Amino acid sequence: MNGADWIFGWIIYLAASLLGSMILSRVNRPWNRIWLISLTVVGALALLSMSHWLSPRHASTIVLPAPWPTLVAAPLPLAGLWALVGGLLFLAAAFMMARRRDAERVLYALMPLMAAIGVYLWSNDGLLLLISWEFISALTYLGLVTTRRSRAVWNAGFSLLALSELAGILLLISLVWLMPVHDQFFRDSFAHLARSAGTHAPLTTTVVMLMAVIAFGVKAGLFPVMIWMPVAEPEAPGVVAGIFSGLLTALAISGLLAIIPIAGSHIAWGIVLLVLGVLGALTGALYSVMSRHVKRILAFSTLEILGLVFAAIGIWRILSLVNPTNVASTLALDSAIVLLVMHAGAKFTLFATTDYTGQWSHTLDGLGGLIHTSGTTAWLALLGVLTLGAFPPLGGFVGEWLLLESILKPVTSTNGIATHLWLMAAGALIAATVAIGMAAYLRWFAFIFLGIRRGHKNPSAITSGAWLVGLAVPLSLIVIPGPGVPWFLPWLNRALQSYLTSKSPVVAPSFVHPSTAAPLVPIGANLIPAPGAHGTVFFNQAFNVNDPYVLFLMALFLSVIVALIRHLIRRSRGVRRVEPWNGGAMAFSPITSWSAEGFSHPIRLAFAKFYGLSRERVHRQGTHFYHHTVINRVEQNLYVPVVNLGRWIGRTMQHIQSGRVTQYVAYVWIFVLIGAAVAVLR
Repeated sequence: MNGADWIFGWIIYLAASLLGSMILSRVNRPWNRIWLISLTVVGALALLSMSHWLSPRHASTIVLPAPWPTLVAAPLPLAGLWALVGGLLFLAAAFMMARRRDAERVLYALMPLMAAIGVYLWSNDGLLLLISWEFISALTYLGLVTTRRSRAVWNAGFSLLALSELAGILLLISLVWLMPVHDQFFRDSFAHLARSAGTHAPLTTTVVMLMAVIAFGVKAGLFPVMIWMPVAEPEAPGVVAGIFSGLLTALAISGLLAIIPIAGSHIAWGIVLLVLGVLGALTGALYSVMSRHVKRILAFSTLEILGLVFAAIGIWRILSLVNPTNVASTLALDSAIVLLVMHAGAKFTLFATTDYTGQWSHTLDGLGGLIHTSGTTAWLALLGVLTLGAFPPLGGFVGEWLLLESILKPVTSTNGIATHLWLMAAGALIAATVAIGMAAYLRWFAFIFLGIRRGHKNPSAITSGAWLVGLAVPLSLIVIPGPGVPWFLPWLNRALQSYLTSKSPVVAPSFVHPSTAAPLVPIGANLIPAPGAHGTVFFNQAFNVNDPYVLFLMALFLSVIVALIRHLIRRSRGVRRVEPWNGGAMAFSPITSWSAEGFSHPIRLAFAKFYGLSRERVHRQGTHFYHHTVINRVEQNLYVPVVNLGRWIGRTMQHIQSGRVTQYVAYVWIFVLIGAAVAVLR
């Protein structure tokens, strides 16, 4: 089957599924549920099988009637990998819907999204990419607002829709800008645009690439257009939020990689990606460790991981241009994909777990001791937490290790020292982000599953075998880039060959030449024996930072951070020492009910200016304690002024149209004077 066959197949699948469901919902409601679950399984298996066909040799064309141009159905970069990931996640969702009361509502949202993803993976062409991405944006909005009915869901959906439409407009402008004028709209394909990339002015391609970055960054959690994620994902069912967080973000990165060849070789947008990625990762980690809402913690942690991904892509782009032969550029791009794969599996499992924990409470303060209620769920969630917390040898450790290695590798070029110093500064912030993120994941798991039971009742719904299978299936994605890294990275680098400038292998033949592994074994690089693979060492150069200044600056930076934290803690008065979490040692009381805030108290003190904390004294059962409110700086300082500006414009336009002649004449004269001033200055 070629690309056109698959696209038409997905369209037929969607039409037949919805038509059959519409008929069955009127004739036999129980059979409609079975129909939807069965078709979700069929669609997931189709995605898994489509991963085999997603190669350039199966590309084809779709001829449309005039005046529409011919569409090119070609696979996006790494489309086969994301088809495999998507198939596993949708298959897990089908298992988890077996005994849920809201199964029909959730599957109505997921099935069209699955078909749209199937089409999107074949859209490595200008017009088809624009259409399919817009279709996914619309279905993401519908998938959110149709799963639950509440004011909060509608508000979150509106934020998502507004940003998605902005992204669609920017993507349209960026593609049209680079396309020569022809008698047909969108006649040029990505291949033609890539060949003509060198003829465009550097400023033009940089601006176009930045618009494309924002367009895909809306779905991929790019700072600061990621504001919809912590608003929308906590309102969606856990299964839906897991697919939004794990799969749509990866698809957005794949679309961004498709745009890169047409943007020319300019370093500016790589620097922008690095800066925004680091800021997004640190912001997400800080809000994650401070939030008390179970799902919102996971939503903010998505921003942390995606920030690391964008930083890795920025480092890859910078090093590919500054020092093309350095293996560090390959390490950076590999780390981005490894982080995406492991994040898709781990985050789906954790979001799905919140559907189980939500029977009792949606905040950390109302949960505890659930490991005694469902030990299997707790152990599966622990695997996801350990992966995101970079516990070796799981995928999170591999991805973050590769990212930090790409920063530590010396840059041997004319301006290598300056580039290396800037990368080291970014690396210090990334290291701080990773540490804060680990604290957030520890806090999430510990308060939900460990310690005493916090007075909640018995579960209203016992987890079924199908639900546990659905919870476990996505965790295979944490093994592929983890213990399976000796096989995964060589395949990945072959798939990304056109994006890599260094020919050095990332996985060294440690079994063929054991001496290549010797310098790395003491620091834990030789993770697992891998018989039959090329090796277990990530790259064939010894670990070194070349110049002593690197380690000196790292030690100095960490010392300053520790001294600053100690200084802030000493200056604060009346600091109450409490248990970080009860851990089973203390009985439930009003004090321990707010111990989630006690756990993050040092971080709250260190970053108090960032959070803009407000404090309220609460009285409960004869106990006095403080309830801290964290202010969302991104929303307050960026989006609230935009909303206020829109309201002011609306009120002004209303006044203009209100029939006040004097005001109307005044505005006319203002614009006449402005026009005259512009004419004189020209």
